[in-house]
Amino acid sequence: MSAVDAAGTVNAANGAGDAPDDGPDDGAHIAVIGMACRFPGARDPEEFWDNLVRGVDSVTRFPERPVPGGSGERYVPAGGFLDDPEWFDAGYFGYSPREARIIDPQHRVLMECAVEALEGAGCDPARYPGVVGVYAGGTDTAYAAILRSRRDALPSVSDWEIRLATGLDFLTSRTAYKLGLRGPAVTVRAACATSLVAVHLAVQGLLAGDCDLALAGGVTVRFPAEPGVYAEGGILSPDGSCRTFDAGARGIVGGEGAGLVLLKRLPEALADGDPVRAVIRGSAVNNDGADRIGFTAPGVDGQAAVVRAAQEVAEVDPATVTYVEAHGTATPLGDPIEVAALTRAFGGAGPAAAGRRRGARCAIGSVKTNIGHTDAAAGAAGLIKTVLALERGLIPPSLHFTEPNPEIDFDAGPFRVAARLSEWKPDGTPRRAGVSSFGMGGTNAHVVLEEPPPRAPAPPGGPWQLLVLSAKSPAALDAVTERLADHLRARPDVSLADVAWTLQTGRGEHAFRRYAVVNGAGDAIGVLDGGTPGRLHTAGDAARPRPVTLAFPGTSTHRLDAEPGFRRLVDECLAATEPATPEVADDVVAFAQEYALARLLARWGVVPAAVYGEGPGALAAAVAAGVFPVLDAARLVAERARLVRDGETGPEAARRFELLVRETPHDDPEIPLLPEPDADPHAAGASARDGDRAVADVAAGPDAPCAEAAALDIAGRLWAAGTPVTWEAVHEGTRRSRVELPTYPFERQRYAIDPAEPASRTPANGAEDGGAEDGAEDGGGADVADVGEVVRRLFAETLGIDGLDPDESFFDLGGDSLVATQFLVRIRKIYPVDVVLRSMFEAPTANAFAALVEARMPSPAAGPAGNPR
Repeated sequence: MSAVDAAGTVNAANGAGDAPDDGPDDGAHIAVIGMACRFPGARDPEEFWDNLVRGVDSVTRFPERPVPGGSGERYVPAGGFLDDPEWFDAGYFGYSPREARIIDPQHRVLMECAVEALEGAGCDPARYPGVVGVYAGGTDTAYAAILRSRRDALPSVSDWEIRLATGLDFLTSRTAYKLGLRGPAVTVRAACATSLVAVHLAVQGLLAGDCDLALAGGVTVRFPAEPGVYAEGGILSPDGSCRTFDAGARGIVGGEGAGLVLLKRLPEALADGDPVRAVIRGSAVNNDGADRIGFTAPGVDGQAAVVRAAQEVAEVDPATVTYVEAHGTATPLGDPIEVAALTRAFGGAGPAAAGRRRGARCAIGSVKTNIGHTDAAAGAAGLIKTVLALERGLIPPSLHFTEPNPEIDFDAGPFRVAARLSEWKPDGTPRRAGVSSFGMGGTNAHVVLEEPPPRAPAPPGGPWQLLVLSAKSPAALDAVTERLADHLRARPDVSLADVAWTLQTGRGEHAFRRYAVVNGAGDAIGVLDGGTPGRLHTAGDAARPRPVTLAFPGTSTHRLDAEPGFRRLVDECLAATEPATPEVADDVVAFAQEYALARLLARWGVVPAAVYGEGPGALAAAVAAGVFPVLDAARLVAERARLVRDGETGPEAARRFELLVRETPHDDPEIPLLPEPDADPHAAGASARDGDRAVADVAAGPDAPCAEAAALDIAGRLWAAGTPVTWEAVHEGTRRSRVELPTYPFERQRYAIDPAEPASRTPANGAEDGGAEDGAEDGGGADVADVGEVVRRLFAETLGIDGLDPDESFFDLGGDSLVATQFLVRIRKIYPVDVVLRSMFEAPTANAFAALVEARMPSPAAGPAGNPR
């Protein structure tokens, strides 16, 4: 493999473990060229980044509630919720209101994000020549159950329709169907590792040639949204904050979100002028297997292995990775295991590792502290955060960190928590980062990212540019126009030629269209704002492909000398008609310019189905139709002008001119040469004759500053009517790049079936989530003085087994960390002892644990007690 260092020079790649190394710029690397997201408090990546750098906690918290089960404790219900995820632009995707209401909001949000990610990269899938795939996953929701419970609101909807509208099997295929994507449509399910696993699969699909572009990510939308119910021994944070790596970490906060990235093989992205936002150097996926304490528990070995595997694929020395976006669930067990695994993957702890890093520490953080745990979208959230950080050279703060978890020895390892916003300036290497996502059940994913390579300066474009805008409704078209004006105001230095190119090639061509020919960003803003009347042109009818008639009015009296081809043709025609008076020369110039404009339009893909002309333009139309050679036609133009100059009019003059025409060599027309125009030649629109033609006036009047502007105006008029234009030819001779522009302004409405009034969650006896059982433990007949008997009974009940062997390990009997935590909650309600999850590892059998409890009892007479915390 070849490699590119921070300065952009090519070198041989060093093997993994060698330092420093340089990143190979070849087909094994993947470019992130587009992104879209919706997270709590953020509708797009820019708002997301703004929240991150300002350290905004986007979690919503509610008034305290009592912990279910009668313990007397209270908790803070909390969640990271999306704003109005049930609002959707059904019309954009061609859905009826009935269909839109039954489609799970999760599917709808993913479809809108797919459009935004493609547009952010300047890719119109309808015109993209390659194959586009989509790899994504979601989470289980209750929307199908709501639909089935509300048959009163959906009398004609079948169970099959509900399944199609809500099933995760159809999440990606629905997106592929509506956007016309013909590559793999793979729905991924790997718990909270889903979206990063989807990214890994997309990378593999691109490298294998399964697709040429790939959307990858995940979505979690629960409707109606509500905070999770806290239960002792569960994974939810009781105080409503996610305190990753902190001593006060007690669990996660649930969240919603959606994130998609658009990926492309790096060499092709660079060659095509795509906006490369970051580079995926390598990725890996594995599973912890059986080498852990339980199915839901994380494992050091598996996590360390997946991180190291990704680094080896990326061919990077871990010492050059200077930020890690951690999974970071803020659980007492998960955080120490994750840091231990990272420390192993990065080369261990202690003086040797510190010296290897020359005293620098790798920053570590988690986006879950900002938005909560977004489940299937969690990996995409971390990835998008890291791509934005790589682009901007800033590491956002990881929130709610004040004191390190005592189980994590940060001083001895290579990591520091990024608790404050900081500049990201590695010493001698590009910015590199790792992103981790670990799913409950043991699926682990890790991706190694690098900052984008330096972008070559955009070559200057011509002074005049054609901006084309379209939407699916007139109101949306106005919003598109306003957004573009605001964007140009905020970025005055952007290449207007690249803006025009992105609009022309990287946006869907919708039915409602307008265009403007502008000179510079300032002029563009004024035109888009409506400050220069008559220059922002909106088509009167919905665009549709129609045959084109070019009308040559013969009135182009303004010399268009800026275009060399135009000047050469005009000079040749004038030379062929000498001597010529000014009046004759004017007609010859008009003829030559109109024909030259027609030739230029033909190079741009606008080939007429018919032509019509008047005066000198009649002969230009005849040349365009293949009747006369151009110089012969120029001589006829001059002769006609001389007849008019000499006052010869009427039938005799007409006969003389007709004789000259017949004596001039000519052929039959190759396309129809019409005797009269199909429609008003000054507007592009439907034909007056058959209602199925677009007519454009090929003329350059006194307001046309140059041939280029005149031709662009004609091309814009025809495009607005529905005529395809070959945009590559319009920019012939220059290499244009796609730039990030505002995405489509969806016109959302609320589409939802609301659930019926919820029944009370509290059972008739007043207990909830095992409250009656806890009551029995607190004095319902058990001999709590016999610690061994109580422990053995709770072991058996928690594991759901009969005939317990009190000398067999809790974990060998099928227990895991979550089940063990629930068991410990029940023990602490009976005995005032300090037992934590580590206690189960120290004493994993019923007999051993009973002995541990007895040893920690404050006195032999201790009886039942409430939770000592």
